[in-house]
Amino acid sequence: MKKTILVVEDESLSRKLIAGTLINHGFECLTAENGQYALDILEKNHCDLILTDLRMPIMDGVEFIGAIRELETEVEYKADINNHHKIPIVVLSAEEGEMLERALKLDIAGYFLKSSSIEALIPKLKDLLHVQ
Repeated sequence: MKKTILVVEDESLSRKLIAGTLINHGFECLTAENGQYALDILEKNHCDLILTDLRMPIMDGVEFIGAIRELETEVEYKADINNHHKIPIVVLSAEEGEMLERALKLDIAGYFLKSSSIEALIPKLKDLLHVQ
């Protein structure tokens, strides 16, 4: 079964490039241009991993990650789900300052600089998703 990755990136060209690369490596891909749209997508779709930028309009990456972690906590309290787990979230951003520090405190699975090749990220994503 293919794993689904949600790409949250406000720059259209970057979003398409990342999604295309992920699809070429056998992943299903959903995309959103900011955190608010991503939350809307997650209401209706299963997602195995989230790859998000930090600086975005409407709802930035830190707010988005915080909202996801809050929803996961609510689910844990509302139902006793034995196999409930946190969605791995990987930050892909040019941001290296205070905003990244805030994201790191929200239990992200990794951080990659946008200046790096998306190809270099594929082995880490496969490892996080336990796929070959």
